Amino acid sequence: MSAKKTPTLSLDLRGEHCPYNAIATLETLRTMKPGELLEVVTDCSQSVHGIPEDSQRHGYHCLTVEQHGALFRFLIEVPLAG
Repeated sequence: MSAKKTPTLSLDLRGEHCPYNAIATLETLRTMKPGELLEVVTDCSQSVHGIPEDSQRHGYHCLTVEQHGALFRFLIEVPLAG
């Protein structure tokens, strides 16, 4: 049984639409330190593909994608250097 990871920072993007969700996520990730976790919450269904794909393309690790009713939750890790 793995321990639940606690996000370092949470980004609430409910009411925002693509591509702003992915842009805001990447801008926030750039300000974070290696090993930190960003939680992103959105109600934009297009983000299900956009946020994980854009994050991974820029070298971040999308650890989880969850759906809770109309909300989507992403947990993204800033990779450790090396």
